[in-house]
Amino acid sequence: MNIGRPRKLSREAILEIAMDVFWEKGYEATSIADILSATGLHKGSLYQTFRDKKTLFIATLDHYLGQMYQLKKDVMQSESDPITGLKKFLHEMLSLSGSKGGCGNKGCMIVNTLVETAPHDIEIRKMLEQQNKKFQTLFVETLNTAQAEDGLKLNFPAEIIFGLLMSTMNGLSNNLKNMISLEEAHQLLEIQLQLLGLNN
Repeated sequence: MNIGRPRKLSREAILEIAMDVFWEKGYEATSIADILSATGLHKGSLYQTFRDKKTLFIATLDHYLGQMYQLKKDVMQSESDPITGLKKFLHEMLSLSGSKGGCGNKGCMIVNTLVETAPHDIEIRKMLEQQNKKFQTLFVETLNTAQAEDGLKLNFPAEIIFGLLMSTMNGLSNNLKNMISLEEAHQLLEIQLQLLGLNN
């Protein structure tokens, strides 16, 4: 009987598939059997690259964080006016979280991980903290540029605005799962932007 050769996938392909599984089910509810079923790999093939579920999840999260940071940077810098680019990024992130073709009812993987895993896993918490600091630097630099070059007057220090907007985005992302519509989320975000003085 011809069983056939084990399926082979690149490391990046495995991470993309595993990311969807972890994102959909969460870390605790995801089993190695789920990953094997999604990838079509044999256990030995998977373990040649990732020694256990935790190692795979860490690699998957790192892969996701890298993708998201680059997306944030690209969108924010896609407009000549920095505030227009910043607002475009925030609204696109909401659309991605709420669209059936994007995150759907999965929410944001970063927010999901913050709630489920980060509180009791130091390594994962540090990863998310580093990502947050990296994005905060980009965000604050964008606001400082708008102040220096375009005369923007902020209602609060740039670091405070970053914290308030990230709290808003995290809350909206969670609520998009089953409590509010995408249209309502965009409206609430726009109100927050106006309250913070970012309504050019």
